[in-house]
Parts: sequence; C-alpha cells; structure tokens
Amino acid sequence: MADKKPQIQLGDIATHLKNFYRDVMPNAYKFHDYKYLESVLKQVKKMADAFELASPETEILMAANWFRYAGMAHQYENYEEKSTDLAAVYLNNQNWEKSHINQVKKIILNSTGAEKPADILEEITQDAGNIYLGKSKFFDTISFLKVELENAFDKKIGNKEWNVLLNNKLSESYFYTTYANDKYQERVAAHLTAQLNNLKKAKRDDIRKRTGKEFGRGIDTLYRATYRNHINLSSIADGKANMMISINTIILSAIVTLLGTSITLTGKVSFDHFRFFLPILILLVAVLGSAVFAILSANPQITSSDIEKKDLVKRTKSVLFFGNFIHMEQQEFVENIGFLKKNEKLLYDNMAVDIYELGHVLSTKYKMIKISYNIFMAGLILCVAAFLIVLGYSQYVSN
Repeated sequence: MADKKPQIQLGDIATHLKNFYRDVMPNAYKFHDYKYLESVLKQVKKMADAFELASPETEILMAANWFRYAGMAHQYENYEEKSTDLAAVYLNNQNWEKSHINQVKKIILNSTGAEKPADILEEITQDAGNIYLGKSKFFDTISFLKVELENAFDKKIGNKEWNVLLNNKLSESYFYTTYANDKYQERVAAHLTAQLNNLKKAKRDDIRKRTGKEFGRGIDTLYRATYRNHINLSSIADGKANMMISINTIILSAIVTLLGTSITLTGKVSFDHFRFFLPILILLVAVLGSAVFAILSANPQITSSDIEKKDLVKRTKSVLFFGNFIHMEQQEFVENIGFLKKNEKLLYDNMAVDIYELGHVLSTKYKMIKISYNIFMAGLILCVAAFLIVLGYSQYVSN
C-alpha cells in the first residue's frame, strides 16, 4: 500500500492547474482566468506568512485556493461543488490524506462568502477572493468581469445595472483578517465613494436615455418648438378668421343697406328697377355663410373630459391639456402635476398627448376657416357670373 503524503507538492498542482486553465477553462472567462488565480494565491501566501501558519495548514490552504475556481469550467453558477470534486480527484491521485482532502473541500465550499468563515483558513480564503476590491486598478480590472458575465449568461448588462451591481459588491464587502482589513479596507471605502458617484451618473444617464435627453437639449427644443408652432398657427388661424369676419360683415352691412333703399314707405319691397337682385342675393347668402364659419373658427372651444391618474399612466389623456383640467379641483391638479414631475418619461409622454390634443383643436379651426374661404370664393364667383348674365340679358332685351 502506497504511503500517504503529508503535504501537497505545490509545484505539481500549479502545473496541473495551469494546464487545466489552458485546456479546459472557457476563454470567455476574462476575469477568472489563470492570471487572476495566481494573484489570489499570492495574497493567500502573504496572509499565511503574516499569520505564521503551520506548514500543513498552509499547504491545505494553498491547495484549496488552487482549486477554488476550477468548477467554473463546468458551470458558472454554484461551481463550488464541481471544484471540490476536481480537487478530491486530484488529491486522491496524489495519495493525500482523506482528512486533509475533506478540509480542502470544506474551505472551497465556504469560499464564496455566503456564510461566515469558521476558522482562520476560511477567513484568509474569503479575504483573498475579495482583495481585488481594494486594488488601485480596481475600476480597470473589474471591466473584465462585466465581459465575463455577459459571455457566461449571454446577456447584455446595461450601464445602470452594472453600476448597481458594483455598488452592491463594494458596499457588501467585508474583510475578516486584520491583514486585509488594515491594508485594503480604506481603499475599498474610497472605491465605494467613487462608485456612488458613478451610480448617480448612471441613473442620470438612464433617465436621459429613456426621456431622449441623451441628444442634449434636442428633446427640450423639440417640445418647445412644437408648442411655439401651435401658438403661432393658432394666432394665424384667429387672424384669418377675424379678417373674414370683418370683410363679410362690411359686405353684409352694405347689402342690407342697399336692400333697405328698395323698401317703400308703405313697407313693401319693390323690385321693378332692381335688376341685379339675384347677384346681390347670392352674395348676401355667401357672405353670411362665410361669416358664420369664420365666427365658429374664432369662437373659443373648450372640450372637457374627466381624467384620472390611470389615464396619465396609460397615456390616453393629458392633465396638461386645458380641456381636461378645467373641471379639476386645484389640489387634484397639483397632485397630478407632482406625479408627472417624479417620472420624466411620463411627463414627456403627457406633453406629447397634450400636443396631439391641441393639434385636433387647431385642425378644427383650420377646417372652419377653409370652409369660410371656400364659401366666400364660391359666392364671389357665382355673384359675378350672375351679374354678367343679368347684364348681358338686359342689353339683349334693350336692343
């Protein structure tokens, strides 16, 4: 029966793991690569020396940390069981004592930090895995973890999501050994402060992206210009309507005055010498119809509609549209505006709904004006045509 070896030959295990990482570990793992493993082992050795661990304990500790990430070659999450299996197979082949193998497995299983370490070996293992959080180049190296996670889960990680993850990782980190705490905790705190600023910026960027503000002031300019255009078009429509009202009322007054001269003292209307009654009648009807539609266009139209908070969320109605809020209580209106201020995307969407509803009001105005102009134009054409016909007929009869 072969003798059990009291210690691991670390040179052999290093060669074994180096070949393992080269041949088995996926290339997509850009963070947990062999270089990272070596940096962890380097920290483990430093802490083992600092605490003056006995030789068997140091060997067990080193062996556990050599194999701690090996299970990732088979599954990315909950890889510790796989790591212990790989370690047990190798150590058994090296005739390692069963009690020492069990101790290695125990250290690996508790290396994730899910539970508090039970002894100094587990404390060193957990701290060694978190020391990268206190490194000066943390923000440079951690970007490789983002790439690794995206490759492992085949999912793109957004900027805000990633910054939240880093913030949680830094804020939840804890060093158990005095060695790691004294040497790296202060820098972890500095990284956390910097990451809080990064998180705020990421949240602002996320809001700007969702609301369109990543285009700079373009989104504000868009809404401002659209509202200004609505106001200008409404002013133009009112100006056109007022012009048609003025013209038609002047013509209407002149026609009424002209017709009034044909009324006799007895109150009867005489058309004996009024040959051009038909053209005047056509013009009278035309200007009256044109004036009516011009007045309808200029007449203020207030469309009222009950609105609830669910309508704002569903983007079916806008509290910004005057026709929706005129019947609201003041407190209710203020509460709805406050609700919009807390959600920029919802605010911009309600502004879009408001613009849409204003567009419908503007559309009605221009339709009325168009009808007014068409009636006026048709009346003038028919009036002139009737006038020419009557004039021609009169000349024909007189000859």
